[in-house]
Amino acid sequence: MNKVINRELFKLLEANDTLRLKGFSLSYDQDDGIIVDRAGHVHGIWIHDSKGYAWVSPGNSEPKFRTEDVKSAVLYTVVVLAQE
Repeated sequence: MNKVINRELFKLLEANDTLRLKGFSLSYDQDDGIIVDRAGHVHGIWIHDSKGYAWVSPGNSEPKFRTEDVKSAVLYTVVVLAQE
C-alpha cells in the first residue's frame, strides 16, 4: 500500500533536475519507504504513515521533518540536499 502512496513523491523526486544533477538516486526500501542516496551513501528516507510524509535522516529513528503535502516533501528534499 505505501508503494502506491509513495509513487507520486518518487516520480516528482526522480524528475527533479537539481537532485539529478547533484547525483542523487532513489529506491524503495523493504517497507516501501523512499531512499535518497548518492554514491551509495543514504542521505535520508521518506516514509508515509497516517500523519503524512516523514523525512528520517541517517542515524535517526525519529523524523526531522513532516508534511502532508507531497510538493512540500519535494521542496524540503531539494533545499536540504542541494546544500550538500
